[in-house]
Amino acid sequence: MDNLQTEVLELEFYEFSKGNLAITEVDFAKILLRYTYLDTDEYDMFLDRLLDRVKDETGVSFKEFRDFCQFLNNLEDFSIAMRMYTLADHPISKDEFTRAVKICTGLTLSKHLVDTVFAIFDEDGDGLLSYKEFIAIMKDRLHRGFKSTAKSEGWEAFKHCLKQEMKTQT
Repeated sequence: MDNLQTEVLELEFYEFSKGNLAITEVDFAKILLRYTYLDTDEYDMFLDRLLDRVKDETGVSFKEFRDFCQFLNNLEDFSIAMRMYTLADHPISKDEFTRAVKICTGLTLSKHLVDTVFAIFDEDGDGLLSYKEFIAIMKDRLHRGFKSTAKSEGWEAFKHCLKQEMKTQT
């Protein structure tokens, strides 16, 4: 399973890297935001924010990208920790973010990657992430476009399917 996940990540990474050893920070943001439910203006706002804040474009390596995606696979554990901060009305700093990722995954994200994530998701530029700024958007991404508002089983699913079929018959 790990090999399959790595293979899929490689395909996604190399689609943007075009043979280079790294992708740009903007391409990293595009990959992260790819399967979210943001409208065009919100999507552009995230990219503009990143462009305004990242002065030194060093790129994101495949290892950094894979580590971050591994973290996203453990997002639920991280989400619990972030909820605790939210309940205490305390956003999370870069150091706390790095430490929480290490606890959830055993991986240490590079300082550059953490800086890039904060440049993308820290709305007000205070150097802190809130639950709303990060978790909600990343949970969308985990569904990779497969999230459906219709129920997939039971009576509601049957009614939805029937309505769809009736629409296509006319």
